[in-house]
Amino acid sequence: MSSWNTIYVLDWYTNKNVALDIHDQEVLKSLNPGDKVVYETTDQTWSNNLTVGTYVWHTLPTDRKWKFHRLLAWEEKKFFEEQQKFSLQIFPLFKKMFKKSFPWSIPVTARFHVFGDQIYFYFYSEERYVFSEFVKELRQTLDKNIFLFQVWARDMVRMSPGTDCIVWCNWIQLCCKSTRPLPSVEIENIILQNLEWRDIEKLKWRCGKLKCCLIYELELYVEESKKFPQKWAQVCAKNNCEQCWFVTSYNIMTNEVTIRSENGWFFRIPVSLVQKAVQKSVQKGK
Repeated sequence: MSSWNTIYVLDWYTNKNVALDIHDQEVLKSLNPGDKVVYETTDQTWSNNLTVGTYVWHTLPTDRKWKFHRLLAWEEKKFFEEQQKFSLQIFPLFKKMFKKSFPWSIPVTARFHVFGDQIYFYFYSEERYVFSEFVKELRQTLDKNIFLFQVWARDMVRMSPGTDCIVWCNWIQLCCKSTRPLPSVEIENIILQNLEWRDIEKLKWRCGKLKCCLIYELELYVEESKKFPQKWAQVCAKNNCEQCWFVTSYNIMTNEVTIRSENGWFFRIPVSLVQKAVQKSVQKGK
C-alpha cells in the first residue's frame, strides 16, 4: 500500500503556490524541480477541472491543497510548449490593442491553457476596468477564447519573460522570480528597522514595491525592539529621575535611544541608561 506524500507546485496560470497529495512513489522519485505537473482542482472553470503547475522542491505554507493527477505526458508537453510559443507570438498584438484601450496599464505576458483551449493575457494595473467591449473585439480579431488576468506588482516581474535574464545580489535571480510565495513589505517594516529617513525610492526595486530583502531580518528586529521604549514614550535616565524626555527614535544596531528634551534639544544615549518614567507615554507632538 502506497503512503501519501505532499509536493508543491506553482500554478502556471494563476501564479499561486499549491500543495498536492501524491501516492505514486515511482512518480515521486522521478520528479525534478521545473517539471510540469497536471493536477485536479475544483476552483477553476475549464474542462475536466485539470490544470498545470511547475514542481518546486521546497516546502511552502499554503491553504490551496489539491490532488495530483499525473505528470505532463511527452505529447502533451510538446503541445504545451508549442502553444506557449504561439501565445507569445500574438502577445504584441494584444499589447498594442490593450494599451490603446487602457493606456495606464502594463501588459505582461500571455499563456495558453492546454485543458481549457483558452489564451490567458496578463496585465498589471492599480485600477479596475470594464472589459466587455475590449474582450469582444479581441475575440473577433484572434478567433480564440481569451481570458484577461490582472496581476499585482511582484507577480508582474515574476511572470514577465523580459526579467528572466536579470540578476540581483550575489548573481542570483530577482526575489520576484522566486517560486516561493511573494512577500508583502509594509512601511511599518522599514520604520522598525530605522530606515524611514532613507530615500524611499532607493528602497524599491523593479516592481516598484519595497524590496523583499527588507523582511529577511524582520523577525530579529521585532524581537530586539522589545528592549526599547516605544516612540514618544516618556523616559528618564536611571541616574536622574528628576528630568524626563520623550523618545523620538531608537537604533537597534547601536543600542541607542534618541530623546528630545522639553526645550527641543535632541540626545542619543545607550538604552541601558534609560528607564520608563511614571507617566508611561504621551501623545505624539505634545
